Amino acid sequence: KRSKNYEKQRIKIARLHHTIDNTRKDFHFKQAHALCDAGDMVFMEDLDYRTLAKGMLGKQMLDVGFGQFRNITKYVCWKRGKFFGEVNARGTSQQCPECGAEVKKDLSVRVHHCLSCNYITDRDVASGQVIRNRGIELISTAGHVGIQNAYADGLPGIGETQSRSKSKTRKGVTRKSKK
Repeated sequence: KRSKNYEKQRIKIARLHHTIDNTRKDFHFKQAHALCDAGDMVFMEDLDYRTLAKGMLGKQMLDVGFGQFRNITKYVCWKRGKFFGEVNARGTSQQCPECGAEVKKDLSVRVHHCLSCNYITDRDVASGQVIRNRGIELISTAGHVGIQNAYADGLPGIGETQSRSKSKTRKGVTRKSKK
């Protein structure tokens, strides 16, 4: 250890890891921009990736970099003026997107079939629709008009509001220097 050949190999491996990191980050940015191109609002599940990394597919979960992807997507949405929201992930695959009924199913069942409203679709599509519905519930506050105007004024597609509690931007305001 710590010989010249050891240091040469350490630098080679560090370069490989750096290349992999840059490739992954480039892919994440491209996917985040594609998501922002697709719509004005992006919703993601608020998952705890540390607990997911302790399971059977832990190394693969860490290699993909889901946490980094969520942070990059949040940044790209902010930069492009799109709304980004994190929704509760509990039970998204067990809930019907049409009627909201709970439909218990194993992971091996890949088709969502609701018995109460007879809605049939792919399980992943249904889960995505539930995430979308929860995200829209996050930003729509029916009955709390003042709160909605106070927090929704920066969202894309929101026109001029008549609220007195509209948030103010701080453009051009800097801190006073201490002398």
